[in-house]
Amino acid sequence: MSWTNDHVPEIDIDYDDEEAKQTLAEISAVLDKNGFGDAGRELRIRSARALTAGERAVDVMADKTVQEVSTLMRERQYRQPSYHPGVYAFDHKVNNQHMVDRLKDHKDGNKHRIYTDINNNGYNYSQAFEFGLLTRKYPAHHPFEDAANHLNLHSGNGSLDDDVSNAISRGFD
Repeated sequence: MSWTNDHVPEIDIDYDDEEAKQTLAEISAVLDKNGFGDAGRELRIRSARALTAGERAVDVMADKTVQEVSTLMRERQYRQPSYHPGVYAFDHKVNNQHMVDRLKDHKDGNKHRIYTDINNNGYNYSQAFEFGLLTRKYPAHHPFEDAANHLNLHSGNGSLDDDVSNAISRGFD
């Protein structure tokens, strides 16, 4: 069996507001062009506030996700007898507490990719922790999957959608 990094667990949270920005800008331009007074300017102000609030809601959910995954990793690592401080395997391997320390939100614009880049001789150890290793009798712990389920990130009508919708609504108030 080859050790590849084909299944590194990660949670992606993406917020695409480009279409909304473009649509609201076009509506604002039409309002300005057709003499609706300050309506176009007011729409631009409120839409900017709403879109910023939506971005903040996504950032907050990404932070919650990082916290949830790191908490689950910590809890599940320390259940294993070989993971307690003072044990040689704990003190000398790259893949224990360092895995939690290397869990990051890799943000690029409105896209959040949450994963850990910890590796041992080029192998990303978080895959083994998430999915387990049958050949080594190492159990799967599923911190990424359980965090996504707990925070309802898989659902099309999950809490993230509600948070973003509420934030955008408050921006238009």
